[in-house]
Amino acid sequence: MQSVIKQIILACSAIFLASCGGTVLQQPSKSSQIPVSTSQKVNKSTKAGHQSASSEKQNKDKSKHSLIEESVFAKKNQGLTAEVLHYLMVAEIAGQRGKLDVAVANYLQAAKISQDAKVAERASRIAIFARKTTAALQAGLIWVKLAPKNADAHQLVAAMLVRAGDIEGALKHFEAVLALSTKGEQKTFMLIMSLLGKERDKHIALDIMKRLLEKHQNSASAFYAYANLALLTKEYDIANNAIDKALAFKSDWSEAIILKVTILSRLERNEEAITFLNGQIDRTPNDYKLRLYYARKLVDSKKYENAYQEFQKVFRAEKNIDALYAMGLLANRLGKTELAEEHFKQLTDVDTRKNEANFYLGQIEEKKKNYEQAIDWYSRVHSGLYSFESRLRIIAILGKQGKVAQAREQVKSLDVNKPGEQVRLYVIEGEVLRENKMYVEALELYTEGLSTIPDNVDLLYARALINEKLNKIDDAVADLRTVVKLEPQSVQALNALGYTLVDKTKYIQEGMEYIKQAYQLRPTDPAIIDSLGWAYYRLGKLDQAVTYLKRAFSLFNDAEVAAHLGEVLWVRGDKDEARKIWKNSLQETPEHDTLLNVIKRFMP
Repeated sequence: MQSVIKQIILACSAIFLASCGGTVLQQPSKSSQIPVSTSQKVNKSTKAGHQSASSEKQNKDKSKHSLIEESVFAKKNQGLTAEVLHYLMVAEIAGQRGKLDVAVANYLQAAKISQDAKVAERASRIAIFARKTTAALQAGLIWVKLAPKNADAHQLVAAMLVRAGDIEGALKHFEAVLALSTKGEQKTFMLIMSLLGKERDKHIALDIMKRLLEKHQNSASAFYAYANLALLTKEYDIANNAIDKALAFKSDWSEAIILKVTILSRLERNEEAITFLNGQIDRTPNDYKLRLYYARKLVDSKKYENAYQEFQKVFRAEKNIDALYAMGLLANRLGKTELAEEHFKQLTDVDTRKNEANFYLGQIEEKKKNYEQAIDWYSRVHSGLYSFESRLRIIAILGKQGKVAQAREQVKSLDVNKPGEQVRLYVIEGEVLRENKMYVEALELYTEGLSTIPDNVDLLYARALINEKLNKIDDAVADLRTVVKLEPQSVQALNALGYTLVDKTKYIQEGMEYIKQAYQLRPTDPAIIDSLGWAYYRLGKLDQAVTYLKRAFSLFNDAEVAAHLGEVLWVRGDKDEARKIWKNSLQETPEHDTLLNVIKRFMP
């Protein structure tokens, strides 16, 4: 009988594919219905003919007919009507043509008539995809009725009832999901949490989860899921109370401990979070997943030395590559260059980290001014996040070596598609030209870049610095004003514009105002503090100038700051102190133009 039904389906399919191509829900006439009962017989030759004529079509449309063959029409002793087939075929065609409203309506009608679980499931899922909540709920209820022990059916209905505002109904079906699911209690509770977390009204979702929790007061998983949802809704105190209850049941649960720390961090109780985590590590010293998390939290708290030690413990126990990489980064940050090199070299043979390791080894050699070694390491970065950056560093190093032609050839050889990368290429090439005092060429380059990428703040800023070098102060100020207009909160642009006005023009007070804006945004930046001190000097307020310049110099022992501080001290009469500052700075940077010029002016 099943074979007979399949052949009738295939025979009818051609008719409905031709006649049901419209995209409206149509009720077939009574005369078009083709009832098929168990008493009907089919001639063997006719059957063979149908098989031969339709075998190619059957293979081609196998996926389309699989729903039909596995559900309504494959059932023994159940009649196939043209009416049900009609709705399913129209739904399939409509879905393929993107007519989701039509597809949903026809699937739902097929589900209602056929009373088949697979058709109802298909109808409900298509309705959800089309964001038709009412239709999804109607189809889902049919699915639940026909498959009452199917957890997925109850899950779908529960979600739709939440959206429909039927909280009591939703709770009933969520309880069914918990009772029927084979995924385990924790995963099932988290599945429910995830479903509720997608709802627009998060507080209603949280209330539903709370009411569900009332019947599961002895479940650590229930409190854990509730804490996660409360965290999602930014109800941090509720989340904290819930996770404490989860941990009361299961104190060594790593995921719950991590969630507790996350909640404390959101409550801005960071030290308490670290202390709590440290206590958990003491209780379970061999939980290296937790220790790895602890190490990362120490990094977030800028406790780099302690973090390094924790990563080291993880690596020694598990040879964890991520821990070794973190050790290299931290050693580098802590100024332990040889140790950093050792760690990164261990990673050069590890496929997942070798590109990053090669990049940082290049960076270390570049800082040591071992330029050839740096280029060698950078050249080994073939892919990943640092690939483009490595190419830029090679270009910059060639510029420092005075190999301008080679650097520019490297620029030409790079194939970039992203606007951001193109900007960085312009900037790095311009820096090479500036490094070699080819200011006119740099100006032409940046102007060319701005013709291609108009109003780009990075190119405008870079061109302003070059114009200042060429003593084209009006042009420099114009570019910087444009940058500030485009990005009024740019600390760098505010400071640069203010300093240029103070140092190179008569608009000193206006420049001071820009510098003050930058200072308010970043009061600990030594470059801005230096600009502020220099502005006070230009306004004739020497004591205030010395105060700010000394502060800047203590934060950043830079030749330009030393030049400024020395000049103000000299003018104020503290010539011996000025000489001492200039002398010490000259030993560090004997070729610094600004420092040499100020010494020449006051000590010819």
